[in-house]
Amino acid sequence: MRTLEPSEIRLRFVPLEKLLLHEEDDPYRVQRIVDSITRDGFLRNPPIVAEYQSKYIVLDGATRVTALKSMGFRDAMVQIVEYDKETVDLSVWNHIIVGLSPDHLLADLADIDEFTIQPIEDATAIQRLNDRDIEACIIMRNGSQFAVLCEGDICDKADLLCQLVSVYRGKAEVHRTAAINMPLLIGEYPNLSAVIAFPAYAPSDVVEIALNGSKIPMGVTRHLIPGRALGLNIPIEKFGDSSSLEEKNAWLDESIRQRLKVNKIRLYQEPVFVFDE
Repeated sequence: MRTLEPSEIRLRFVPLEKLLLHEEDDPYRVQRIVDSITRDGFLRNPPIVAEYQSKYIVLDGATRVTALKSMGFRDAMVQIVEYDKETVDLSVWNHIIVGLSPDHLLADLADIDEFTIQPIEDATAIQRLNDRDIEACIIMRNGSQFAVLCEGDICDKADLLCQLVSVYRGKAEVHRTAAINMPLLIGEYPNLSAVIAFPAYAPSDVVEIALNGSKIPMGVTRHLIPGRALGLNIPIEKFGDSSSLEEKNAWLDESIRQRLKVNKIRLYQEPVFVFDE
């Protein structure tokens, strides 16, 4: 571990109205966060955002942001990262569907008017997905694969993918996987129905989607961000009081300085910031 400077940890209070989501939120998870904040009296981990044109695009923490908005707060505390730096890695999660009839799943997906679903050769499916020639790939339990095609720009297609996910969300267990190895996944999830493979997004795609008010389905983008600030336990009264942003950020800066002084902030090699109480 090394000595840290407060400027290395970009934590700020910002207006909630300036936070833009790039992915859907889950009302059930939002309510759990609201209940947790209300019960505990603090927010443990700040959302991660990228600053863009005086707005803040939420890279991680859509549920927390939505929960704070629903609680009527004016401001949120966030951690700001440089999205265009190589230290932020953006990849994709694929969805494992468990406990839903494969035939019913495929039929329900085919019922979405804006989509065309057609069989695709195993050898070309993932490459076409990576090339954005298709918008998703449905890999059935028996190994057969289907391409999902639709029209429109990247924002239109993101919104349509939300329709696709709505077909099975709430009706089946949904798990996430970065790698697709069907024998291994079936061994881990015996009742696996299918895997939905999604296209990889670039940071510029996330920015465009957020600025246009569109959404990517929840649990698809995967941001790996070194130096996450964890365990801050910021009291909720700091979000709701009428102090100016300058006053709140002065309080935050002093809090960080005091924690550094007594060695209560550590940067691990993984790395994350851990704030001890």
